[in-house]
Amino acid sequence: MKVIVDPDLCLGCAICESIEPDVFRLESDIATVLMDPVPESYRSTVQEAIESCPEEAIRIEE
Repeated sequence: MKVIVDPDLCLGCAICESIEPDVFRLESDIATVLMDPVPESYRSTVQEAIESCPEEAIRIEE
């Protein structure tokens, strides 16, 4: 799956990184995705990061 963080929406709160540090990392105050594609085994924690993001900056593209 492809995980995208919209840099225009991301506030750099690092909630996603705290939920799934294997997938997300804060760089220059913007969350970045470390894998492309992200393995399906991460779907549940990526979904949790999506739901926890206060700015709705993360999405999955199939």
